[in-house]
Amino acid sequence: MGRGGAVLGAAAGAGAATALLVPETVGRERSFPWPALLAARPALAGGVGVAAGALTAVHPRARPAALGAAAVAGAVLADPRRRSGRRPAPGPVRLTVLVANVWQGRADPAALAAIVRTHRPDLVVLPEAGKPFLARLEAELPAGHRAVTAPPPRPDRHVPDDPDGPWTTVLTAGSLGAVDVAPAVTEASYGWLEVRGGALGDVRVLAAHPVAPVPGLTGRWAAELDLAAAWRAAAGGPTVIAGDLNTTVEHRAIAALGDGRTPGGPPTWPAHWPRRLGFRIDHVLAGGGIAVHRTRVLDLPGSDHRAVLADLG
Repeated sequence: MGRGGAVLGAAAGAGAATALLVPETVGRERSFPWPALLAARPALAGGVGVAAGALTAVHPRARPAALGAAAVAGAVLADPRRRSGRRPAPGPVRLTVLVANVWQGRADPAALAAIVRTHRPDLVVLPEAGKPFLARLEAELPAGHRAVTAPPPRPDRHVPDDPDGPWTTVLTAGSLGAVDVAPAVTEASYGWLEVRGGALGDVRVLAAHPVAPVPGLTGRWAAELDLAAAWRAAAGGPTVIAGDLNTTVEHRAIAALGDGRTPGGPPTWPAHWPRRLGFRIDHVLAGGGIAVHRTRVLDLPGSDHRAVLADLG
Protein backbone atom coordinates (compact mmCIF):
# COMPACT_ATOMS: atom_id res chain seq x y z
CA MET A 1 0.00 0.00 0.00
CA GLY A 2 1.42 3.39 -0.99
CA ARG A 3 1.68 6.38 1.28
CA GLY A 4 -1.45 7.95 -0.15
CA GLY A 5 -3.41 4.77 0.42
CA ALA A 6 -2.15 4.55 3.98
CA VAL A 7 -3.22 8.13 4.68
CA LEU A 8 -6.67 7.47 3.24
CA GLY A 9 -6.96 4.28 5.24
CA ALA A 10 -6.01 6.03 8.47
CA ALA A 11 -8.49 8.81 7.74
CA ALA A 12 -11.24 6.28 7.06
CA GLY A 13 -10.53 4.44 10.31
CA ALA A 14 -10.43 7.67 12.28
CA GLY A 15 -13.66 8.84 10.67
CA ALA A 16 -15.49 5.62 11.48
CA ALA A 17 -14.29 5.67 15.08
CA THR A 18 -15.25 9.33 15.45
CA ALA A 19 -18.77 8.67 14.16
CA LEU A 20 -19.17 5.93 16.77
CA LEU A 21 -17.39 7.48 19.75
CA VAL A 22 -17.85 11.23 19.26
CA PRO A 23 -21.33 11.78 17.78
CA GLU A 24 -21.17 15.38 19.05
CA THR A 25 -19.09 16.20 15.99
CA VAL A 26 -22.14 15.69 13.79
CA GLY A 27 -24.80 16.84 16.27
CA ARG A 28 -26.18 13.38 17.00
CA GLU A 29 -25.49 13.14 20.73
CA ARG A 30 -29.15 13.90 21.61
CA SER A 31 -30.72 11.43 19.19
CA PHE A 32 -31.47 7.79 19.95
CA PRO A 33 -29.47 5.59 20.47
CA TRP A 34 -26.52 7.88 21.08
CA PRO A 35 -27.32 9.01 24.66
CA ALA A 36 -27.30 5.39 25.83
CA LEU A 37 -24.15 4.60 23.84
CA LEU A 38 -22.40 7.70 25.13
CA ALA A 39 -22.93 6.58 28.71
CA ALA A 40 -20.76 3.56 27.87
CA ARG A 41 -18.23 5.56 25.82
CA PRO A 42 -15.09 4.52 27.79
CA ALA A 43 -15.97 0.85 27.35
CA LEU A 44 -16.74 1.40 23.67
CA ALA A 45 -13.43 3.20 23.17
CA GLY A 46 -11.60 0.36 24.85
CA GLY A 47 -13.39 -2.10 22.60
CA VAL A 48 -12.43 -0.11 19.51
CA GLY A 49 -8.79 -0.16 20.62
CA VAL A 50 -8.82 -3.92 21.16
CA ALA A 51 -10.59 -4.52 17.84
CA ALA A 52 -8.04 -2.31 16.05
CA GLY A 53 -5.17 -4.31 17.50
CA ALA A 54 -6.76 -7.59 16.51
CA LEU A 55 -7.50 -6.32 13.00
CA THR A 56 -3.90 -5.29 12.54
CA ALA A 57 -2.69 -8.74 13.56
CA VAL A 58 -5.10 -10.61 11.28
CA HIS A 59 -5.10 -8.26 8.28
CA PRO A 60 -1.83 -6.28 8.00
CA ARG A 61 -3.21 -4.31 5.03
CA ALA A 62 -5.87 -2.89 7.36
CA ARG A 63 -3.20 -1.47 9.67
CA PRO A 64 -3.63 2.21 8.61
CA ALA A 65 -7.38 2.13 9.23
CA ALA A 66 -6.87 0.30 12.53
CA LEU A 67 -4.27 2.83 13.64
CA GLY A 68 -6.58 5.71 12.76
CA ALA A 69 -9.39 4.17 14.78
CA ALA A 70 -7.05 3.39 17.68
CA ALA A 71 -5.83 7.00 17.76
CA VAL A 72 -9.39 8.29 18.15
CA ALA A 73 -10.13 5.69 20.84
CA GLY A 74 -7.01 6.73 22.74
CA ALA A 75 -7.97 10.40 22.58
CA VAL A 76 -11.43 9.58 23.90
CA LEU A 77 -10.02 7.61 26.83
CA ALA A 78 -7.66 10.49 27.66
CA ASP A 79 -10.47 13.08 27.75
CA PRO A 80 -9.87 15.29 30.82
CA ARG A 81 -13.61 15.70 31.49
CA ARG A 82 -13.46 12.55 33.65
CA ARG A 83 -10.71 13.84 35.93
CA SER A 84 -11.17 16.14 38.83
CA GLY A 85 -9.59 19.54 38.45
CA ARG A 86 -7.38 21.27 40.97
CA ARG A 87 -8.63 21.74 44.50
CA PRO A 88 -11.29 24.48 44.41
CA ALA A 89 -11.15 27.60 46.52
CA PRO A 90 -13.47 27.86 49.55
CA GLY A 91 -17.03 28.82 48.67
CA PRO A 92 -19.61 31.00 50.40
CA VAL A 93 -21.05 28.22 52.62
CA ARG A 94 -20.17 24.72 53.72
CA LEU A 95 -22.81 22.22 52.78
CA THR A 96 -23.27 18.44 52.78
CA VAL A 97 -25.78 17.02 50.28
CA LEU A 98 -27.05 13.45 50.01
CA VAL A 99 -28.72 12.18 46.83
CA ALA A 100 -30.52 8.85 47.10
CA ASN A 101 -32.90 7.55 44.44
CA VAL A 102 -35.19 5.23 46.41
CA TRP A 103 -36.41 3.28 43.34
CA GLN A 104 -40.10 4.08 43.43
CA GLY A 105 -40.20 3.75 47.20
CA ARG A 106 -38.50 0.34 47.34
CA ALA A 107 -35.43 1.45 49.33
CA ASP A 108 -35.18 0.42 52.97
CA PRO A 109 -36.25 3.50 54.98
CA ALA A 110 -34.40 2.30 58.08
CA ALA A 111 -31.15 1.97 56.10
CA LEU A 112 -31.61 5.42 54.60
CA ALA A 113 -32.33 6.91 58.01
CA ALA A 114 -29.14 5.28 59.31
CA ILE A 115 -27.16 7.01 56.54
CA VAL A 116 -28.72 10.33 57.51
CA ARG A 117 -27.92 9.78 61.20
CA THR A 118 -24.33 8.77 60.46
CA HIS A 119 -23.39 11.45 57.92
CA ARG A 120 -25.74 14.26 59.01
CA PRO A 121 -26.30 15.89 55.60
CA ASP A 122 -27.75 19.37 55.56
CA LEU A 123 -29.85 18.55 52.51
CA VAL A 124 -31.22 15.21 51.26
CA VAL A 125 -32.58 14.81 47.73
CA LEU A 126 -34.78 11.74 47.24
CA PRO A 127 -35.85 11.05 43.63
CA GLU A 128 -38.77 8.62 43.30
CA ALA A 129 -39.92 9.30 46.85
CA GLY A 130 -43.53 10.38 47.27
CA LYS A 131 -45.80 10.59 50.26
CA PRO A 132 -46.05 6.80 50.88
CA PHE A 133 -42.28 6.41 51.14
CA LEU A 134 -41.94 9.63 53.12
CA ALA A 135 -44.43 8.36 55.72
CA ARG A 136 -42.29 5.24 56.21
CA LEU A 137 -39.07 7.25 56.31
CA GLU A 138 -40.25 9.85 58.81
CA ALA A 139 -40.91 7.08 61.33
CA GLU A 140 -37.19 6.26 61.20
CA LEU A 141 -35.60 9.71 60.86
CA PRO A 142 -34.04 11.60 63.76
CA ALA A 143 -35.93 14.68 64.83
CA GLY A 144 -35.29 18.05 63.27
CA HIS A 145 -35.79 17.35 59.57
CA ARG A 146 -38.33 19.11 57.40
CA ALA A 147 -39.68 17.33 54.33
CA VAL A 148 -41.23 18.77 51.17
CA THR A 149 -42.52 16.54 48.36
CA ALA A 150 -43.18 17.56 44.76
CA PRO A 151 -45.65 15.62 42.56
CA PRO A 152 -45.27 15.38 38.79
CA PRO A 153 -46.51 18.71 37.41
CA ARG A 154 -47.73 17.10 34.18
CA PRO A 155 -49.04 13.61 35.02
CA ASP A 156 -50.57 13.44 31.55
CA ARG A 157 -47.04 13.10 30.14
CA HIS A 158 -47.18 9.32 30.58
CA VAL A 159 -45.27 9.35 33.84
CA PRO A 160 -45.30 6.10 35.84
CA ASP A 161 -48.63 5.41 37.53
CA ASP A 162 -46.96 5.09 40.89
CA PRO A 163 -47.41 6.98 44.17
CA ASP A 164 -43.63 7.37 44.54
CA GLY A 165 -41.98 7.03 41.11
CA PRO A 166 -42.45 10.47 39.50
CA TRP A 167 -42.22 12.39 42.79
CA THR A 168 -39.18 14.02 44.39
CA THR A 169 -38.72 14.70 48.09
CA VAL A 170 -36.24 17.03 49.78
CA LEU A 171 -35.29 16.84 53.45
CA THR A 172 -33.67 19.85 55.09
CA ALA A 173 -31.86 19.72 58.41
CA GLY A 174 -32.14 22.36 61.10
CA SER A 175 -28.60 23.46 60.22
CA LEU A 176 -30.01 25.24 57.16
CA GLY A 177 -32.36 27.41 59.17
CA ALA A 178 -35.49 28.85 57.57
CA VAL A 179 -34.94 27.74 53.97
CA ASP A 180 -37.67 27.95 51.36
CA VAL A 181 -38.40 24.70 49.50
CA ALA A 182 -40.87 24.89 46.63
CA PRO A 183 -41.71 23.09 43.36
CA ALA A 184 -39.67 24.31 40.40
CA VAL A 185 -39.50 23.99 36.62
CA THR A 186 -43.09 22.99 35.99
CA GLU A 187 -42.35 21.90 32.40
CA ALA A 188 -40.49 18.81 33.66
CA SER A 189 -42.15 15.41 33.68
CA TYR A 190 -41.30 14.55 37.30
CA GLY A 191 -41.48 16.71 40.40
CA TRP A 192 -38.49 19.03 40.89
CA LEU A 193 -37.80 21.29 43.87
CA GLU A 194 -35.86 24.50 44.44
CA VAL A 195 -34.22 25.27 47.79
CA ARG A 196 -33.09 28.77 48.73
CA GLY A 197 -32.65 31.14 51.63
CA GLY A 198 -31.74 30.48 55.26
CA ALA A 199 -28.14 29.43 55.86
CA LEU A 200 -27.70 28.87 52.13
CA GLY A 201 -27.30 32.59 51.66
CA ASP A 202 -26.93 33.28 47.95
CA VAL A 203 -26.66 29.59 47.06
CA ARG A 204 -29.65 28.13 45.23
CA VAL A 205 -30.23 24.38 44.95
CA LEU A 206 -32.27 22.50 42.36
CA ALA A 207 -33.38 18.95 43.16
CA ALA A 208 -33.89 17.53 39.67
CA HIS A 209 -34.83 14.24 38.05
CA PRO A 210 -34.91 14.33 34.23
CA VAL A 211 -36.43 11.35 32.47
CA ALA A 212 -34.12 8.59 31.26
CA PRO A 213 -33.06 8.64 27.57
CA VAL A 214 -34.93 5.45 26.71
CA PRO A 215 -36.58 4.87 23.31
CA GLY A 216 -39.39 7.37 22.84
CA LEU A 217 -38.14 9.74 25.56
CA THR A 218 -34.75 10.80 24.21
CA GLY A 219 -36.05 14.16 23.00
CA ARG A 220 -37.75 14.84 26.31
CA TRP A 221 -34.56 13.85 28.18
CA ALA A 222 -32.59 16.43 26.19
CA ALA A 223 -35.27 19.08 26.72
CA GLU A 224 -35.32 18.52 30.47
CA LEU A 225 -31.54 18.83 30.70
CA ASP A 226 -32.01 22.16 28.92
CA LEU A 227 -34.59 23.12 31.56
CA ALA A 228 -32.04 22.48 34.31
CA ALA A 229 -29.40 24.46 32.42
CA ALA A 230 -31.86 27.35 31.95
CA TRP A 231 -32.64 27.31 35.68
CA ARG A 232 -28.94 27.59 36.48
CA ALA A 233 -28.40 30.39 33.98
CA ALA A 234 -31.35 32.34 35.37
CA ALA A 235 -30.29 31.80 38.97
CA GLY A 236 -26.87 33.37 38.53
CA GLY A 237 -24.38 33.21 41.38
CA PRO A 238 -23.62 29.96 43.21
CA THR A 239 -25.83 27.03 42.27
CA VAL A 240 -26.11 23.33 43.09
CA ILE A 241 -28.02 20.82 40.97
CA ALA A 242 -28.52 17.48 42.70
CA GLY A 243 -30.43 14.34 41.88
CA ASP A 244 -30.72 11.37 39.58
CA LEU A 245 -29.84 13.28 36.42
CA ASN A 246 -29.86 10.23 34.12
CA THR A 247 -26.72 11.74 32.61
CA THR A 248 -23.00 10.98 32.84
CA VAL A 249 -19.90 13.08 32.30
CA GLU A 250 -19.82 11.62 28.78
CA HIS A 251 -22.88 13.69 27.86
CA ARG A 252 -21.90 17.18 26.78
CA ALA A 253 -25.12 18.62 28.27
CA ILE A 254 -23.89 18.00 31.82
CA ALA A 255 -21.30 20.78 31.51
CA ALA A 256 -24.10 23.38 31.55
CA LEU A 257 -25.36 22.06 34.90
CA GLY A 258 -22.14 22.40 36.90
CA ASP A 259 -18.81 20.70 37.40
CA GLY A 260 -19.33 16.96 36.88
CA ARG A 261 -15.72 15.90 37.41
CA THR A 262 -16.26 14.12 40.69
CA PRO A 263 -13.22 12.97 42.68
CA GLY A 264 -13.60 9.28 41.89
CA GLY A 265 -15.87 6.66 43.37
CA PRO A 266 -17.89 3.82 41.88
CA PRO A 267 -20.88 4.11 39.56
CA THR A 268 -24.30 4.66 41.10
CA TRP A 269 -26.49 2.54 38.80
CA PRO A 270 -27.38 -0.29 38.58
CA ALA A 271 -26.57 -1.11 42.20
CA HIS A 272 -26.75 -4.88 41.72
CA TRP A 273 -23.74 -4.80 39.37
CA PRO A 274 -20.21 -5.02 40.81
CA ARG A 275 -19.05 -1.65 42.16
CA ARG A 276 -16.59 -1.08 39.31
CA LEU A 277 -19.26 -1.52 36.64
CA GLY A 278 -22.20 0.67 35.71
CA PHE A 279 -22.89 4.36 35.27
CA ARG A 280 -22.55 7.45 37.43
CA ILE A 281 -25.94 9.04 36.78
CA ASP A 282 -26.60 10.44 40.27
CA HIS A 283 -24.81 13.70 40.85
CA VAL A 284 -24.23 16.76 42.98
CA LEU A 285 -23.05 19.47 40.56
CA ALA A 286 -21.93 22.91 41.69
CA GLY A 287 -20.69 26.14 40.17
CA GLY A 288 -20.76 29.90 40.26
CA GLY A 289 -18.51 30.19 43.30
CA ILE A 290 -19.35 26.99 45.19
CA ALA A 291 -17.66 23.66 44.46
CA VAL A 292 -17.78 19.98 45.38
CA HIS A 293 -14.71 19.13 47.47
CA ARG A 294 -15.40 15.44 48.10
CA THR A 295 -17.92 12.78 47.13
CA ARG A 296 -18.62 9.34 48.50
CA VAL A 297 -20.83 6.63 47.02
CA LEU A 298 -22.84 4.65 49.57
CA ASP A 299 -24.85 1.46 49.28
CA LEU A 300 -28.60 1.85 49.80
CA PRO A 301 -30.35 -1.47 50.48
CA GLY A 302 -33.54 -1.99 48.52
CA SER A 303 -32.72 0.53 45.78
CA ASP A 304 -31.32 -0.02 42.30
CA HIS A 305 -29.19 3.11 42.84
CA ARG A 306 -26.32 3.82 45.17
CA ALA A 307 -26.43 7.09 47.09
CA VAL A 308 -24.02 10.01 46.62
CA LEU A 309 -22.81 12.08 49.56
CA ALA A 310 -21.07 15.34 48.62
CA ASP A 311 -19.25 17.92 50.72
CA LEU A 312 -19.40 21.40 49.20
CA GLY A 313 -17.88 24.72 50.06
